[in-house]
Formats: sequence, structure tokens, C-alpha cells
Amino acid sequence: MRAGRGRAVVGVALGAGLLVLAGCASGADIEIANDADADVTVRIGDEVTEVSDDGGALLLDVTDCYGPPVTVTYDDGRAVGLDDDVCPGDLLRVTEDDVDLVRAADRTRSDA
Repeated sequence: MRAGRGRAVVGVALGAGLLVLAGCASGADIEIANDADADVTVRIGDEVTEVSDDGGALLLDVTDCYGPPVTVTYDDGRAVGLDDDVCPGDLLRVTEDDVDLVRAADRTRSDA
């Protein structure tokens, strides 16, 4: 009876450990919020995302930072660049004439 109970405890502990590791391996999303009155195309690394005016998009389960540049192209042809890394949990906020980067740590403090 004891041997069976010991194996069950080891199995549960092992299963819980694997769940913890799986949780650490998953990434966070990068959010894009388009506050402009125009559709935009956002290029982050090899990812190209079209975002409608007053819309948004998510890059899901990102595990690594994207190096610069990040380029936002407005539907009238204007392009704005961001020369900074974009990392999991960050928010890109597109405005009429600029792109603001809100870091994940700043978002948790201010609920941006």
C-alpha cells in the first residue's frame, strides 16, 4: 500500500513540475493598438500585420524580442520607424503621426 502511494506522490510532483516548466516556456503577447484615423501596416522583424483604423492586433505567444527597426506605414504612404527592441508583453500604440512603445513593466504598473 505504501509503495503505491509513494509512486502516486512522485507522479503528481513530476506532473506539477512539468506544468510549471511549460508555463515558463510560453511567451507573452505583443499588442498593437492603432489610435490613428487610418489603416496601418506594422512590420516587426519578419512579421507584417495590417491593422485597421481604431483597431488592434496581437502577436501571440512571443518568446523573444524583435530587434529594430519597427516600421509603421500609413495608408497614405507615410512611414514611421521605431529604433528599439520590441519584447513580449510590450504595447505598440500607433497615433496619427508617431509610434509609442509602452514596455511590459510600465504596463503592469499603470495598466496602459
